Amino acid sequence: MTLGEKIQKLRKQRGLSQEALAEKVTVTRQTISKWELGQSTPDLDFIAQLSDIFNVSSDYLIKDEMIEPDELLYKKRSYHLSERGKRIILVVVSAAALIAGCVCLICDYFTSDRLSWSLIAVASIIAAWLMLLPSLISRTRIVLKTLVAVSVIPFPLLAILSLLLKRSVIFTLGVCITLIVIAAIWTMYIIFRKCRKNLWRAFGFALLVLIPVPIAITHITACFLPQVQFDFTSDIFNSGITLALSLVCFGVDYLLYHRKGDVTGKK
Repeated sequence: MTLGEKIQKLRKQRGLSQEALAEKVTVTRQTISKWELGQSTPDLDFIAQLSDIFNVSSDYLIKDEMIEPDELLYKKRSYHLSERGKRIILVVVSAAALIAGCVCLICDYFTSDRLSWSLIAVASIIAAWLMLLPSLISRTRIVLKTLVAVSVIPFPLLAILSLLLKRSVIFTLGVCITLIVIAAIWTMYIIFRKCRKNLWRAFGFALLVLIPVPIAITHITACFLPQVQFDFTSDIFNSGITLALSLVCFGVDYLLYHRKGDVTGKK
């Protein structure tokens, strides 16, 4: 059995489409197709990723004479949610959101003979459900689609809250803070995509990105709400702690890189 035939067999056993597997390995669907047809061969880094995804040894994938995968590796427990598991979670979360919304509406109506705070609660529940939805229904680019939902849904929610509470500052201030947070989230997403093989380095850069976020939020809040004071000392202290943690991550990444280099040199 060739490498391409093994990839195709394992992919189908796990119910993955070529596009879904391509997303996991971070290549195109055409690349997966070429691997399975034997038109090209994945390099060692991709072999290692395929080995982790399929829970088989790299030797099984590379060696044509190995027809069956290693028994222990093949049956190693996988923590990836199946499509059936996602559907169950979706039903449970949807039912919980529906029940919570109904309870809020009923309690609000029977305690005050009108709907007031329950509308805010229901709007927030619906927004949270919509932001969670892509991660439960998508088969490919799950993180990306979830981030898009998280980036879009807060704006109509802020508009609704502003109308219900009749406070325009909720929308203007909320939009400013949301834009800052979204920019930070997308920056960290790009960092982890670029440094997915060096997680400690990714965490170090992500912590650096977080340093200006609370400072900017506090400063903008103080501009919109005069009663909120800008605490410069507290921000410097928090930034110092975050910077120290970032340096620790970079230090660990440096040590792991040189240890890996030493091991390679000895070989």
